[in-house]
Amino acid sequence: MAGLMLAGGLTGCSDDRESSAAWPTGSPASPGCGTPAPPTTRIDYAGRSHLLALPRVYDPLHPVPVIVNLHGLRSSALQQSVYSGLPQRGAERGFAVVTPEALPSRRGWKLPGMADGTADIEFVGGLLDHLERTICVDRTREYAAGMSNGGGLAAALACGLPGRLAGVAAVAGLNLALPCRQPAPARLIAFHGTGDTVIPYRGGAPFLGDASRVPRWMLPARGPFRLPGVPGVTTGWARAFGCGPGTTKAAGSVTHLRYGNCRDGASVELYTVAGGGHIWPGAFLLGTGRTTAALDASRLIVDAFAR
Repeated sequence: MAGLMLAGGLTGCSDDRESSAAWPTGSPASPGCGTPAPPTTRIDYAGRSHLLALPRVYDPLHPVPVIVNLHGLRSSALQQSVYSGLPQRGAERGFAVVTPEALPSRRGWKLPGMADGTADIEFVGGLLDHLERTICVDRTREYAAGMSNGGGLAAALACGLPGRLAGVAAVAGLNLALPCRQPAPARLIAFHGTGDTVIPYRGGAPFLGDASRVPRWMLPARGPFRLPGVPGVTTGWARAFGCGPGTTKAAGSVTHLRYGNCRDGASVELYTVAGGGHIWPGAFLLGTGRTTAALDASRLIVDAFAR
C-alpha cells in the first residue's frame, strides 16, 4: 500500500528463443505457442509455485488472453483463487488466469513509494515473460486484477509496465498507487466500498490508523502513510487517459461512474458500494465489513477485459 506517485519504465526480462510455430511478423502469438500445455495447474517461477487456470478448451496453437490475479496482504494464491472466482470465470470466457504467490517473507506486494517499490512490478513482468514462453499467449491481451494490496499493484502496473497491459482491475485498492503522466491506453475498472476500514474510501491512514497492522516493509520510504481518496484517484486516472466527462448511474447501494471518450480507446470505471466493507463484491463474506450481492466484480472484470 502506498498512495504515492508511480515509477515507470520497467519491463520484464526479454527472451530470444524463437517460437516453434512459423508465426507471421506482428502476430500476437507468444513464443510458447505450439508447445504442449503444462501438465499441472501449478507453474514454477522465481522459486515459487503459482496457480494456473487454462480455458476449458485450450489449443496450444491459438493465442489466449491472460489475467494476472493478485492476492491481498497476508493472503495467498489459493485463497485469492477461491475468493475472487476469477480463475473459473476467466477460463469459462477463454482466458488463462495465473494467480501468483507473493514472497513468503512478505505475503504481500511492494508498491511504488515503498523501499524497493518496483520489485513486484519487475516480478509480474518476468512472470508474464515466463507465461509467454510456456503457454500460447495473446501478447496484445494481457491484464492484471487484484484485491486490496494486490489491487494496488494491479493499478501500479498500468504505469510500471508501460504499454504492456491492455487492462487493469483494482478491488478495494485503487488508491494505493497514483496514475503517472500520459500512461499507455488501457481499460481500468475499480470497485470500493464507502465503509472500508482497511483502505479508506475517502482517504487517510489505513487500518483506521492502527500502525501495528502495517508491516514495516510496507511503510512509505518518505513521509507518513496516508492515502488519497478513491474518487480523486479515479478522476486522476481519467485525466491521465485524456477522458471526457464522466457519467454516473445509481442503482440501489451501487453507483457506477464511467469515463469514456478517452485517448486511444482507454476507459475508466468505478463501482462504489454504499456502506460496503473491505470485500470483493459478489463473493462470499471473507473481508471486513458489509458485502453485497448487487455486484459480481469478477463477471464485470472479465466483461471489461473481453471487450
